[in-house]
Amino acid sequence: MTETSDNMEILINPIQNSIKNAKRRNSMRKVSVKIEDDQIDELKKRNNDLLRNLADLQNYLKISQRDFEAQKKTAGMDILKGLLPFLDTLDAGVASEKDNQVLISLRDNLLNTLSKYGLKTIEAEGHKVDLKHHEVVGIVDGEEENKIVHEIQKGYLLNNEVIRTSKVIVQKKGEKIE
Repeated sequence: MTETSDNMEILINPIQNSIKNAKRRNSMRKVSVKIEDDQIDELKKRNNDLLRNLADLQNYLKISQRDFEAQKKTAGMDILKGLLPFLDTLDAGVASEKDNQVLISLRDNLLNTLSKYGLKTIEAEGHKVDLKHHEVVGIVDGEEENKIVHEIQKGYLLNNEVIRTSKVIVQKKGEKIE
């Protein structure tokens, strides 16, 4: 019986060793899979962090661009507002000397140049009053309600935004305030 038992042991031993080796390989695979899962999770986390940082950078660039455009617009508006008294002086000179071609040419050239940068004169005399564009500084008796009869000071738009309202006198039926 010992011989049979020895034979059995000889047969069983390799099988048990194979089973042990298979279990060890399986255990190593589980560890390997666990390590791979951890690596995948870490890569996903890094990817999410990179995507978040990219979104933050894109938002920063958009905000910076918007701020730059606003500053550029404000700077241009400030420069043009600074030129308005000069335009007023030219208009007064042209009004007092209607035949002075030098003043007329100077004013027209300046207005043409500024119009290339978005400056427009607000229409006034003969039009209906629009409180977004006109400031009523006087009222006279007249036939047509709210018609502008005289412009005291020109108003201007910069890129369709009011930078100075026109100072105007309007007609009212049966009223006169001075």
